[in-house]
Amino acid sequence: MIFTFVFYLACETSNSSGGGDSFNLLDIKSFLGGEIEIDIWWFPIIKWPSLLGQFKITYPCDLCCDSFDALFTPICRWRNEWTICGPGDDMDWVRAKYPWGVLEGRTIFGTNKTASGYYIITGTTRKLHPEFSAMLVGDPVQCQQGDGVLTFRYWTSPSVKVRACVRKPGAGKIYEWCSNDYTTGDPGPANITIPGSILYTFELVIEARNFDFDAFGLQGGVCIIDDITYNAPAVYNCKNLPHLEPFVELPKETCETIQCTFDEGACLQRMSDSGWKIASGSVGNYHTGIRKALAGQYAYARGPGTKSFSLGKFKINREAELEFCFYRAIRKARLGVYLSWIESENRTKIYESDEIDSNPHEWICDGVRLNNGEYESIEFVAEKLLNEYSYIAVDQIGLADPLQGISMCMKQLVDNSIQLTKGFYAKTKRIG
Repeated sequence: MIFTFVFYLACETSNSSGGGDSFNLLDIKSFLGGEIEIDIWWFPIIKWPSLLGQFKITYPCDLCCDSFDALFTPICRWRNEWTICGPGDDMDWVRAKYPWGVLEGRTIFGTNKTASGYYIITGTTRKLHPEFSAMLVGDPVQCQQGDGVLTFRYWTSPSVKVRACVRKPGAGKIYEWCSNDYTTGDPGPANITIPGSILYTFELVIEARNFDFDAFGLQGGVCIIDDITYNAPAVYNCKNLPHLEPFVELPKETCETIQCTFDEGACLQRMSDSGWKIASGSVGNYHTGIRKALAGQYAYARGPGTKSFSLGKFKINREAELEFCFYRAIRKARLGVYLSWIESENRTKIYESDEIDSNPHEWICDGVRLNNGEYESIEFVAEKLLNEYSYIAVDQIGLADPLQGISMCMKQLVDNSIQLTKGFYAKTKRIG
């Protein structure tokens, strides 16, 4: 304990030009106001790593921490990074308690909300290099099955950034992965997906950096962390499960434009003057026509010639799978799908159906990947309809998540249906 204290003071002195800056937190305390108390002289403040190494966690909840080693509270499995008077982790986290001033908090953090009980704080009253940071390191995790979730509340002064990273034990700032920076939205919480599976021993790091503010006679910055939680399906004997990106809902307008079952919706209005018609049963002769519907109504085109219909402008904010089903029972007839981009005169063919097989009288469901972006239109074209006996049908157009295989528009369309139903009943009530 004495060695640690002397070593700490030595590093503080040698780094006085911009390294460890924990004792300047006393100045920050007065700046934050309120009843805040900073435990500068209580050891362990937030403990440094053991010289004998750290024990791996047994359960994900072992990394949950909201008291930070205060007396008579559960052990906190997070610690300051070990710093040997050099670059890298240049600042330390210190435990504090009681709320800061509400007015000061609104000015510094942009929120009236304060931490309660114990929390940790780091900061400086000097402008530092943007990469000088305070690293809070969790005890090693043997592995992570699938995606994990790390959450914490945070308060950051202007310009200060906080993020979560994954590294191999003792790797310093050589990170395997880092989240986006959190700079606004205090106090969060930050809800960070740790992409998995991670099939090697790793450490989670919460890093505050960018203490380079210099304006209005003030320098440096401050960051406060509270209520850390971690969860994962397993942290021992992990299976390799693929990482799934958090589901991102598509704009409602996109779903209304693209999603089409031909029973209802905006797409029905685009059938007029297109050469395509709507049917719900069999169409044409038994050999080359459409023998059956897929589900309710569908759109079909009859030869000769080329017939097309297009869906209007739309925007997708993440990669999506354009799904559709089609029916054709005559050779040479093809279904083509074309895509046009906004601010571009080019039209690109992104799909063409294959030759018919030995069992042509079946609906075939297929799809093509779309990148995020803004599109002028998507066009379905019945091509090479040689005569009046040639038919092609289309149904169940929609957008699906490429990894999970589920509709990306179900919620939007259900919500819209609920709103329409509410509007109908409200109108009926007024009439009554």
